[in-house]
Amino acid sequence: MFRMGLSATLLFSAFSLLPGAANAQQSSYKSAPGADGLPDDFHGKVSYFGNHSGEVIIERSGEARKGAGDCQRPDHRCPTRIGGSLQVDLEYDGLVVRGSFRGSGGLHDSGLIGRRQGAQCRLFDLTDGSVWSGHCDRDGFVGTVKSVPGAATQISLSVEVVGTKVNDYAERDRRRRDALLTQRRIEFLRSVIASNARIDDRLLAAVELDAYSWTYDKLRPETLTIVRHGKARSGRYQIDVEFDLVAGGRGWAHAQIDRDSVACIEFWDVPGQCRAINQPPALIDPDPYVDDTPLSSFTMPKWLPIPREGHGA
Repeated sequence: MFRMGLSATLLFSAFSLLPGAANAQQSSYKSAPGADGLPDDFHGKVSYFGNHSGEVIIERSGEARKGAGDCQRPDHRCPTRIGGSLQVDLEYDGLVVRGSFRGSGGLHDSGLIGRRQGAQCRLFDLTDGSVWSGHCDRDGFVGTVKSVPGAATQISLSVEVVGTKVNDYAERDRRRRDALLTQRRIEFLRSVIASNARIDDRLLAAVELDAYSWTYDKLRPETLTIVRHGKARSGRYQIDVEFDLVAGGRGWAHAQIDRDSVACIEFWDVPGQCRAINQPPALIDPDPYVDDTPLSSFTMPKWLPIPREGHGA
C-alpha cells in the first residue's frame, strides 16, 4: 500500500503529459469573473465531485522488488494505472485557496493550499507536495496533479470535477445581518403592542407582527395606513387598516377594539374570520444551504437564527 495525498486545485494545462488530461481539458468552463467565475474578492466555499485518472510509480526496494515480477525495468519503477471518484472542497479567501479532497481508486484524503489568478489555480498537497494546477471556478475545475521531481512516489493524474454546491460567505453574512434586523424588529413590535402607546400604534404594530407569519402576500410595512375608525358602542368599535403587498395589489385588515385593546383582526384573505394575532416563531433551523464548517485554520462565524415567515390564519 502506498500513501498518496492529493490537493484541490487545477489548471487547464496544454502541456499535460497524460492522454486522459487532454480529454478532460476539452470541457469548456467559463473564466472568471463571468457567470460561473469567481471574482478576486470572493470569500466562500465550493464543493466539487467528479473523477481522476492517471499513473503512479512507486520506488521499490528489497522484498518489494521481488514482488514486482511483471515489471521489466531494472529499477522496477513501472507505472500503475489508477482512477476513480473524487470529491474536492475548496475554500476561497480572495486569491488564497485552501481545501481538502478524498478519492477512491488509490487516492487518500489530504489537504490543499495555494493561490489562484483569475480562474487559474495552483495548489500544493499538504501531505506530499504534489502540485494541482488547473482551471477553477464555481462551475468546476479541470487540470492535472504532478509529483515534485525526486519524490519516491511519482503521480501524474488528470482531474475533472464539477461544482455541486457554492457557499458564498458574503451572501451568508448578508442573510445573517437581515436575520438580526428582523429579530430586532419583531422584538420592537412586541414591545409596542405590550406598551401604553396609542391604540392606532399598537394596532399597526400588531398587523406588521402578524405578517411575519405569512407564507404568501408579504406586506410592505411602510404602507400600513389606518383608513377608518368605527363608532364606539359600549367601548367596542372597529378600526380599518389598508396596506400594499410586495407582489402587487392591496390588502386590508379589520380590527375589533374592546376597551382600548385589540380583541381580534380579520384579514382580507380570510374574510369573515376575526382571529387573534399570530406570533411568529423567534427561532428557526439554519438555512440548509449554509455549511460553515471551516476547511482552513481560520474559523468563520456561526449563523444567527432567522425568523420564520409565512402567512397563515
